[in-house]
Amino acid sequence: MNNPTSSLLFFLLIFTCLCAITTKANVEDAKLYIVYLGHKPHDNHELITDSHHDILGQIIGRKKPKKQMVYSYRHGFSGFAAKLTDHQAKQIGELSDVVRVIQNPVYKTRTSRSWDFLGLSKNDPNNLLNKTNQGDGSIIGILDSGIWGDSEAFNDKGLGPIPSRWKGRCKSEGTFNATKHCNRKIIGARWTKSNNGRKNIYILSPLDDVGHGRHVAYTAAGSYVNNLEYYGLNMGTVRGGAPNARIAMYKLCWMDDKGDSYFGGVDILAGIDDAIKDGVDVLSASFGGDLINFAEVDTSGSYSVMGIGSFHAASHGIPFVVAGGNTGPDSYTVTPTSPWIISVAAGNEDREIVTPLTLANNNNTIPVSFLQLLSFAEDNKSINVEEVKGKVLMLFLQKEDDIYTSLTNLNTSGVLAFIVATHPLGGINDYNQIIGVPIPFVSVDLEQGNQIFDYFQQCISSNLDPKIKISRSEVLEGQKVFLKVPKFPSRGPSSLTPDILKLLIFQELYIGLIKVAHPNWSPAAIKSAIVTRAWNEDTYGFEIFSEGAGDKIADPFDFGGGICNPNGAIDPGLIYDMDNNDYLNYLCSLGYRIICPSKVPSRLDLNLPSISISNLENSVTIWRTVTNVGNVNSIYKLVAKPPRNSAIKVSPHVLKFNSKTKKISFEVKIISTHQRK
Repeated sequence: MNNPTSSLLFFLLIFTCLCAITTKANVEDAKLYIVYLGHKPHDNHELITDSHHDILGQIIGRKKPKKQMVYSYRHGFSGFAAKLTDHQAKQIGELSDVVRVIQNPVYKTRTSRSWDFLGLSKNDPNNLLNKTNQGDGSIIGILDSGIWGDSEAFNDKGLGPIPSRWKGRCKSEGTFNATKHCNRKIIGARWTKSNNGRKNIYILSPLDDVGHGRHVAYTAAGSYVNNLEYYGLNMGTVRGGAPNARIAMYKLCWMDDKGDSYFGGVDILAGIDDAIKDGVDVLSASFGGDLINFAEVDTSGSYSVMGIGSFHAASHGIPFVVAGGNTGPDSYTVTPTSPWIISVAAGNEDREIVTPLTLANNNNTIPVSFLQLLSFAEDNKSINVEEVKGKVLMLFLQKEDDIYTSLTNLNTSGVLAFIVATHPLGGINDYNQIIGVPIPFVSVDLEQGNQIFDYFQQCISSNLDPKIKISRSEVLEGQKVFLKVPKFPSRGPSSLTPDILKLLIFQELYIGLIKVAHPNWSPAAIKSAIVTRAWNEDTYGFEIFSEGAGDKIADPFDFGGGICNPNGAIDPGLIYDMDNNDYLNYLCSLGYRIICPSKVPSRLDLNLPSISISNLENSVTIWRTVTNVGNVNSIYKLVAKPPRNSAIKVSPHVLKFNSKTKKISFEVKIISTHQRK
């Protein structure tokens, strides 16, 4: 007869082993999820965190929440990040208090004379820069890859005490020495990193391992650095947009074991939550997702962490500035497009670094010591090292990546200089420094390349040695230039939110100044002032151009609101303001799971300083409301310039403001005049 006790013991052992295996498998299958709960219910932060543990405990057991929870978001909004299996995430998502559960997404980085070009010279006492004491008192939060505060670029000369309202920290930890890297300029330095299954190859600290954070921080609020030189060229004095503003760095960007930089979604929300608590005035985020069409809010499961964080920052009166991306010049590439953010892009300026090239077939007298033989090759693979030695080589290249390959191949060739004829490059890169090849390098456009090639052919047919002079590079400033949208900035519209116009150009850099001039303005008011006073034509009366496969006249999907006009933005006269109710109504129109009015307003009535309508048929009527922030007794006349194949009627077309009437709503009727066949 079998021993029942032994059988029971054997069963218990087997059952225990199976449970252990199952538990281990669950731990290994766990992923990082964000559980978003919406606005925080009150200001008792400890109770908010306790409520997060309670929600998590309902699913994974009462004894495990603290171990599985990574972050508790409790300052700017309510939510938490935790390690969950897919099944547990689904269960939490079904709880009544939960707005949405999001699997942790990964984001990538996006990345002197500009200020004078925009009218912000330090020598003009009446401009926005000097009216705000160059941003003194403003605190700009940077969500990026860290900082090195011991650089001269972040010196605190002439700055007063740290604002007493500041609640953040800048203290020593790991390799970060606060005595060395913190001062009256760098007043905040935090790092946030979850265990995202990526090998950590750096010591955890706010120091910048990537280089992107220093670049962004200096652009926004860098200190004056005099007599800057670049390869012997005098670049003058450089500074950031608000040189007297303070910087708080929130390091969220890290390098993985492959050398790629990344931002974890759970870390982004933690950084924003900390920044709201610390008391920053402006937040800058120069990163984005890989997806081109990424909705701020949708019902299919995709969800923008950037949209959540930026929404709550704006709800606390903090302008949230985002890079619109570098995936141009194709249409439908701009992200994100949430109405509460301020998105930015790049533009050109009236300064260029030029390298004069002189051919021997003109009337100029060229000293023989400066003449060199020219050589050509079809591509970098057909280069004959013996033929190019001691000569200037020119190549026609289609792709920018071929420049790196060519310079590498030419490193030991003995070539004297390298000229590339190609399409407009996506940006300005120091190719020699990037790959460590000390060969003089000049880029020309295809038309200039053809001129050089024609000269080369003429010399060969006449049995003459083709010769060229490459002169010392020069810095040209104050030249009349055609304003243009460069090739690389992303373009509108967004296919998911076509009723929100694209980004603006040149703006993040001085929002800190506007915040000092108008501390009580909402993020929407600041955005409105920038858009309504932007230049839609350049300062010399010419059109704005857009670089791409073929240059064209730029349109609003290229430049958005236009080229920023800082000194105009400080006194816009009228603003299109919005608050949380406007944003919530917009979210309702997109299917957000919140309490919505019985009749959801049209998203076209969102009080933006722009109107964008996709697939207009017949007519549509929308409403806008303006607030007078100019002279108390003012009269404005509305003038409409309808796009092609449309007509616009505005009522009333005259707006009269006084001490009692500060806001006026008006109706805009857009009519399609296109004759359909």
